[in-house]
Amino acid sequence: MIVCSCAVISDRDIDVAVSEIMSTGPGILPTPGVVFRHLNKKMNCCTCAPVTVAAIYAAMDRLAQTTRVCPFVLAEARAKLIRIEERRQQRQLRINAEIAKRARRPQRAIA
Repeated sequence: MIVCSCAVISDRDIDVAVSEIMSTGPGILPTPGVVFRHLNKKMNCCTCAPVTVAAIYAAMDRLAQTTRVCPFVLAEARAKLIRIEERRQQRQLRINAEIAKRARRPQRAIA
């Protein structure tokens, strides 16, 4: 399945990249940016980012099932990715609240 049509990346490419990234050692998170850089590709429009994240999670699940990578490293990486996603969602909620707050303010008349 093609994950990114701009850079022509498939889910198999992501599987291989996540496996190689996770095998290099702890501390490196397989975020979409890291995976794309590992594949020497560049995100152009970024509309594939949610699908890429899902493909990365699926690849991490397959790695955990085959035990090719240390389960502790996978669990630690998954926890970090979840924290990053939670912070992104909280930031988006703050932005949406600020936009709604500014929309409710009365507009000043310009003389």
